[in-house]
Amino acid sequence: MEMRYQEGEGVLRDDFRQNPSDVMVAVGEPAVMECQPPRGHPEPTISWKKDGSPLDDKDERITIRGGKLMITYTRKSDAGKYVCVGTNMVGERESEVAELTVLERPSFVKRPSNLAVTVDDSAEFKCEARGDPVPTVRWRKDDGELPKSRYEIRDDHTLKIRKVMAGDMGSYTCVAENMVGKAEASATLTVQGRHWGILCCGCFII
Repeated sequence: MEMRYQEGEGVLRDDFRQNPSDVMVAVGEPAVMECQPPRGHPEPTISWKKDGSPLDDKDERITIRGGKLMITYTRKSDAGKYVCVGTNMVGERESEVAELTVLERPSFVKRPSNLAVTVDDSAEFKCEARGDPVPTVRWRKDDGELPKSRYEIRDDHTLKIRKVMAGDMGSYTCVAENMVGKAEASATLTVQGRHWGILCCGCFII
């Protein structure tokens, strides 16, 4: 119900002079939201709510100064819906909702491991990454192309090389990438002959 007041009493208008805007940041980056409360007498004080509850400004990462809310080092848990609240003796007014989206750079849940396999056997490098948005995952061979017609990348991003040859030796890199960053993890493939030891770029070691 709208508050009624007479001449000479406190005043608090309905409309915010500036509503906060949606913000999108990556984990670890600063986030800033800003509002200007309705005109009022006495001048309204400003606080903030997150997801309907008063914001805990005791968190040392959070500063509220005037109409500005600053989070110095964002965490995934900071994501949510924020409202600016203007309050004086008349009552309080809430701004429009602004959403803070906290994205996450890619990181590895499972990294590829070095492999040693025998000629004509198969090799499998596993790779699992996380992030927000979910990262795309691709593979590359650091000193050349992936072996044509003899490799496949499975739905779980495992790289499988069939009928391994000496020329497949080298470093293989899993690349995870999304809109806020990229991560890489590498592993080495060593190829062994069936009877004569480890192949080595045209030589062999007994």
